[in-house]
Amino acid sequence: MQNIIHTKGVVLAILPYNDRTQFVHIYTEATGKITCRVKATPRSRRAAVRNYFTPLTLLEMVIENKSNSELFDIVEASLLSSPYLLSAAYDPGKSAQCLFMAELLDKTIREVEANPRLWHFIEQSIEALPLIEEGSANYHLLFTTKLCYLLGFHVDTEIYEPGMLFDVSEGLFRRGPINHPYYLNAQSAAWLHLLLCTSFSDIATLQLNHKQRNILLNMMLQFLRIHLPDAGDLRSVEVLKDLFT
Repeated sequence: MQNIIHTKGVVLAILPYNDRTQFVHIYTEATGKITCRVKATPRSRRAAVRNYFTPLTLLEMVIENKSNSELFDIVEASLLSSPYLLSAAYDPGKSAQCLFMAELLDKTIREVEANPRLWHFIEQSIEALPLIEEGSANYHLLFTTKLCYLLGFHVDTEIYEPGMLFDVSEGLFRRGPINHPYYLNAQSAAWLHLLLCTSFSDIATLQLNHKQRNILLNMMLQFLRIHLPDAGDLRSVEVLKDLFT
C-alpha cells in the first residue's frame, strides 16, 4: 500500500547513513514530525539538492509512505525558504540561530500528527528571521519562550510582581525563598518577565545585554532538561554563546 502526501515541511536534522543514503528529520504541516530517506542524486543535481537539506529550510514536498513504514521517501521537493543559506555568507549570528532553532525543534517535538498552531508558528518564525534587523540577537530567546508555550509549558505572567523570583522547576513566578538551586533571582526574573511579554513585532524594544542573554538562555535550557529530560543537550548552544553572550 502506498500513501502519497503533499505537504510543506521544515528540515530539522540531517543524519548521514552511507554514500548512497541519508536520513532527514522533517516537521511537516500534514503529518507532524517524520523521518525521510533521501537517496543519492546524479552529480549535476547534488549541489541543488544539498541546499534543500540544511537546518531550518522550508520545503514544498510530495512524500511517499510505503506499507505504513515509519520511513518516508521524498518524491518531489522545491525550496520555499532557507534562512540558513541566506545568512551563511553575511550574518554568522543568524546562521547560528538557525542551527539552534532547528536542533531545539528536533529535540523537543515528538508529535507524529498535524498540529496547525505549532506549524503556523514555526513557518512564520522561519520566514521572519531573515527580515529581522534591530533586536535580532534576541530572536532565539523569544523563539524558545514561544515554543515552550506551544509545547504545553505555560508561564503565567499575570501573577508577576517586581521582586518575585522565578522557580525554574515549577515554571512560575513566586515569592521567595525557594529551597532548591533552580531559580532566577529577582533581577533575572524581571528580565524573563519582559521577554515573555514581548512579541516578535516588538523585538526591537527588547534591550538585553550579553550577561542577561546568557542567564536567560541557561535558564531555558535548564527548564527544558527538567521538563523534557529525553531532549538531552543542544550542541549548537556554544556557538550561540560565542556570538551573542
